[in-house]
Amino acid sequence: MNGTGKTYRIHLITTGGTIAGQVASDKQDTNMKRDAASFTSLIGPTIDYLNRHHRLDIEVTPYEIADKDSSNIKPEDWTKLVNHIKDEYDNHDAFIITHGTNTLGYTCAALSFAIANPSKPILLTGSQVAAGLPGSDALSNLENALRLAAWPRETSPIKGIMAVFGSHIITGTRVKKDTEFDYDAFKSFSIGSIGRIGRIININEANLQKHLSYLKTGLYPEAKNADQLVCENEFDMRIVSLTEFPGMSSDLFKSLVEHNDIQGFILRAFGAGDPCMDHERAFEYLKGKGIPIIVTTQAPNGNSNFQVNDPGKLLRDKKLAIPAYDMSIEAMTTKLAWLLAKKSKGDITYKNLCTEMVHDIRGEINVLWEVGA
Repeated sequence: MNGTGKTYRIHLITTGGTIAGQVASDKQDTNMKRDAASFTSLIGPTIDYLNRHHRLDIEVTPYEIADKDSSNIKPEDWTKLVNHIKDEYDNHDAFIITHGTNTLGYTCAALSFAIANPSKPILLTGSQVAAGLPGSDALSNLENALRLAAWPRETSPIKGIMAVFGSHIITGTRVKKDTEFDYDAFKSFSIGSIGRIGRIININEANLQKHLSYLKTGLYPEAKNADQLVCENEFDMRIVSLTEFPGMSSDLFKSLVEHNDIQGFILRAFGAGDPCMDHERAFEYLKGKGIPIIVTTQAPNGNSNFQVNDPGKLLRDKKLAIPAYDMSIEAMTTKLAWLLAKKSKGDITYKNLCTEMVHDIRGEINVLWEVGA
């Protein structure tokens, strides 16, 4: 039974992952494999319900852009997603992307940087258990994404890149996988989520307003059509991510630059962003080469700010590295790759990149200063 209101067009884009039956070969069942069209059938009853109760005529158009275990997702897939969303932007009112859980946080962050100003919902979801298996959360996550996409909020409407998974609604640059077991697999890293979704949808209005505030700037408005949509979807992945340990060789940095053409580093250091001071000469080498290094912390809920101990303060005073503050590893990696692509093309300088890494572009970073630092 159709509603009597406006037609609401939702584009369902699939990329594979557990939700589509991408599981270990010994657990494979041909009946579990789902293409994009089969998801539309799966949520058919939910569409009928929303049509009746929201007086909408929801139309879901499926499209398969990839069929991968998400461990195999690459930046080229992000580029394809961005290009496809821009191509289809004028034809749909909302976008739902199904994705594997392993790299969902990276894709959410990458899309957040690549698509600056959407005025429509772009929601990502997936499942811990494949659709068709006992105990699967695939249907509930799809239904919740659909509910949020079609939610008729007259004020502060839902828009921009978000993850809808389990009971959480999370802004794109804060999506962090927290568990391999629970259905609530993702949490909002470091800050509160946009809302919770269960029997009702409960939005944190302050967090939603912060999310929405990034979708328009003095340089561009929210995109009402594809011509206004600002997309920058190139990523330079010549990055290495290292976890420091006592006695780690400083020679690694120079060797990776000279033999592997590495153009950016992420270092999980100790404390509040405090690497061993033996690495000072390596950091000076990188600065001389114009190669940025982001220093984060190994503490799961830590803040790398170069304000606590002497090693961090040395980096700050000599401008040898960039503090990650409270950025997630997913956000800092995709942001660095996104900025490196601009640097590689000559659009920004090393100095510009260092400044932009600590500039809050999409809600990914909260710069805190400690008293007396």
